[in-house]
Amino acid sequence: MSSRASDAPWHHLGALGFFLFWVIAASGIYLFAFFDTSVAGAYASVERLSREQWWFGGVMRSLHRYGSDAFVAVALLHLLRELLAGHFRGFRWFSWATGVVLLWFIYASGIVGYWLVWDRVGQFSATAAAEWFDAFALGAGPVVRNFLTPADVSDRLFSLFVFLHIGVPLALLMVMWVHIQRIAHTDTNPPRALGWAVLGTLFAVSLARPAQSDAAAAFGALPPQLPLDWFYLFAHPLMYATSPAVLWWLAAAATLVLLALPLIARRRPAAARVNLARCTGCGHCAHDCPYLAISLVPRSDGRAFLRQAVVRAEQCAACGICAGSCPTAVPPLRGPVQPGIDLPARALQAIREQIDRANLERRALVFGCRHERSRDPVAGACVIELECAGQLPPSFLDYALRRGAAAVSVTGCRPGACEFRLGAGWTEQRIDGTREPHLNANVARERIRLQWWRPRNTARAIQVAVFIVAAALLAWLSFDPPYRPLGEGEALVRVIVVHAGERLVPCRTLSAAELAARAPNMRAPEECARGRHPVPVRIELGGKVLIDEQLAPSGIARDGAAQLYRRFAVAAGRKVLRVRVAEAPRPGARAWEREAEVRLAPGRVLTIDFRPQQGGILFL
Repeated sequence: MSSRASDAPWHHLGALGFFLFWVIAASGIYLFAFFDTSVAGAYASVERLSREQWWFGGVMRSLHRYGSDAFVAVALLHLLRELLAGHFRGFRWFSWATGVVLLWFIYASGIVGYWLVWDRVGQFSATAAAEWFDAFALGAGPVVRNFLTPADVSDRLFSLFVFLHIGVPLALLMVMWVHIQRIAHTDTNPPRALGWAVLGTLFAVSLARPAQSDAAAAFGALPPQLPLDWFYLFAHPLMYATSPAVLWWLAAAATLVLLALPLIARRRPAAARVNLARCTGCGHCAHDCPYLAISLVPRSDGRAFLRQAVVRAEQCAACGICAGSCPTAVPPLRGPVQPGIDLPARALQAIREQIDRANLERRALVFGCRHERSRDPVAGACVIELECAGQLPPSFLDYALRRGAAAVSVTGCRPGACEFRLGAGWTEQRIDGTREPHLNANVARERIRLQWWRPRNTARAIQVAVFIVAAALLAWLSFDPPYRPLGEGEALVRVIVVHAGERLVPCRTLSAAELAARAPNMRAPEECARGRHPVPVRIELGGKVLIDEQLAPSGIARDGAAQLYRRFAVAAGRKVLRVRVAEAPRPGARAWEREAEVRLAPGRVLTIDFRPQQGGILFL
């Protein structure tokens, strides 16, 4: 039975990730050729491409959208599969850690892409992301100030969006390359049939439900509902259901837990060891190692061979595939088996002794991978356990037959799910004579059986069902269920305050003599002690106090500007709004006050922004 991996998508999730990346990149390059990178022209250019060129431009846009959704779904499924299989410990820690980092790049790439469309969904996402970063109150002011009015969203800001949407995917590709650097013979392309099936599914979904923009971005109001892409934008509703700080804690905790999983205590098996007295430096072990744990270096023992094998213990999986590839791993007529490389915990000599002790007269012998036994074992057979099917040198099959075995079977992991990736494939090639070391040509092939896990007859039907379900989920979760940013009959009030309070100690003007005594670059006319008063802020709306706080100054020395950003969902209607901001919590301190009656229609967004340079308290 062939060990070639099946076309089932769950056996090729990593390769599908690479395939979908190139689909996204190719469609994105086409879209960028028609994209207007200005604020005023971005939305119109996307709409024009989707409607006037629907037969190709619209399909490419939909392919870009659904391919991106499929990419994040495949990445999450790949992570889940590796997690359930325990593939995060020991030598696999590097691939696991870089895979966790990849998720951040994937989400950053996708979320920024929605901002470029600059419809109401993109505007909502950009504003939500800004509010998320404002949880740290870093910089000169809240990032959300860049999205308050049409004048705040400049072409320069949009150029930054374009740069991010190109630069972050390039960084993502680099991390994907790093992700596979400790894996040999990496398959970054899925089987051709699977690739065509995935591409066909994406095209079918693109034609059945083309990706469309929401209405153009509008300031001062929120729509009753938004068609969010839940594959990427689920974090925004989660943030508003909790808080930006909670979302940061959840994201950080999830990342740290995933990164810490490789530290879970588990005894690592001893790495393979090289026997220099038998190593010829042929390189078969280095070439067959699935995890690049073996390299060839110049000879150190003075023997006539040019090279010798060296094992990097931290990368060794202790799978034994290297022992199965060693040409010197041949059971001699007398004396022990002494291969050039072997596993200390499951040596080939111990396997030979098991063969010798077994009563094989007219009995079948089964060499079985301990990670996946055959579902149809031969009745009455003697079973010898291997770390991996690839650990078995072909010469041991010949040896078992010469010891009287009626037949010999090799059983191993199911296609695409080999615990050590390449064991089944290398074993089959060695027995077929297409890979060194190969089976002796005089051995009767009819007495040797390779028994890999056999997919059930319903596997093809299951795969078709999986594609149908995946297509339905892509079409649904990319737009539905709609998200309601506000409740029925509610409006939104946002408050932004950035102001440096009064100094604790007034600045002192330096005399001419004091200035002359200082270095030229330190001759500031005033000397100011560090430290400022907190900034009192009080806001009432309709007789209800929304904020009554004293904002602490920022900075280690508490001499920076105090910052505040809050949002409140309030009942719509006519209300009296009173705002007061002072420079210090003391009588006589400079203060700004404003009172007005405001009409809050359902869905309206009222922003209270404190800007002393522009008159003080602004209602936007």
